[in-house]
Amino acid sequence: MDKFYALCLQGDINPAMAYLRSIQPKTEQIEKIEALYINRFFNKHDEVTLKEEDPWVRQVISAYHAYFRMVLTRPDAADDAEVKLMDALRNLIEIEQPAALDCIEDHLKEVFAQKGYYFWGGVTPPYRGPYIWRKMETLNFTVELPSISQPVTVHMMKDFILESWISFATCEQRTVGGWAVKESLYCNAKRYEDIEGAEFRISYLNHEAQHLYDFNQFPGLESRDLEYRAKLVELFYYSDHSVLTKFLLQAKNAPKLPHPYASYHIIRNLSALIFKKDYEPGIKQWLDQEYSLISAAAEKLLEQSTQELRKVM
Repeated sequence: MDKFYALCLQGDINPAMAYLRSIQPKTEQIEKIEALYINRFFNKHDEVTLKEEDPWVRQVISAYHAYFRMVLTRPDAADDAEVKLMDALRNLIEIEQPAALDCIEDHLKEVFAQKGYYFWGGVTPPYRGPYIWRKMETLNFTVELPSISQPVTVHMMKDFILESWISFATCEQRTVGGWAVKESLYCNAKRYEDIEGAEFRISYLNHEAQHLYDFNQFPGLESRDLEYRAKLVELFYYSDHSVLTKFLLQAKNAPKLPHPYASYHIIRNLSALIFKKDYEPGIKQWLDQEYSLISAAAEKLLEQSTQELRKVM
C-alpha cells in the first residue's frame, strides 16, 4: 500500500481513492482501508474518537480535523477552509477579532503549555496543521555530512495527540519524522525505535542535519530546494535502493509540495546522469543499476547544487 499512502501525502485524497478502487482483485485489507477512508473523509457524521479528557483540547483537535477533511477532499477550497478554521478557533480562545491564524496559534500554544502540552503551529506544505505532544527529551549527536561534521541537538517528541494533516491523511499509517529549525532538530520518537538504524541515522539525522547546514550557508533557501539537497544526502549515505524506491513512489512535478517535488527533481536529474533520458519512472530499471552508481551520482548532484548556490548567494 506504499503507493496509496504516497498519493495521500500529495495533499488530495481523491486520486488516492481512485487508485485504491482500481486495485483488483480487492482483498479484505483493501476493503477495510476503503471503508475507513469513506467514513473519515466522506461521511459527514463521522468523527475521529478523541481520547483526551479535556473538552477544550478535544474541541481544538476537532476544529483542525474539520479543516483537514475539507482541504484533503477539496484542495481548491483551501482558503475557505482556513476561514472556517479561524472562526472555529476564535470561539475557543480570548482574542480580539480579527486575528490571523498565526496569531491565533500563538495563543493556542500558550494555552496548551498551561495544560502541560507542547504545541507547534504553522504550515506543513501545502496545508496548516499543528503538532501537539506531551513529552520531550533532548539528545546530542555529531553527524557526518558530505562536506562537514555537524553537531546537532535533537528534541525527541513523544506522546502525540495531533500530528498535522500528514497523519490524518493516512489514517495514522504515516507520520512526520521531524523537522529542523535554525538551532536544533525535532524528532518524532515513535518513528525511530532503533536510533542506530539507517532510517534514523540517515533518513532523519543526515537529512535534518543537512537542513541545519543549509540554513547557515544558504539562508532563505526555499523548502523544495532544502528537501532536494537533504534527499540527495540520504541517497549518498544509503547502501541499497530502499530510499530511492520511496522517492520514486512519492515523486510528483508539483512545486507547491516540497517533498514530492524534490523527489521528482532528483529522479529527473539522476535519470539524465544514469539513463541519459529525461525521466525514468520504472522501479525495475533502477533496481538493475548498481547502487554505488546511484550514490555517486547523488553526491555529484549535491556538489553541483552547492556550486550553483554559491554563485548566487
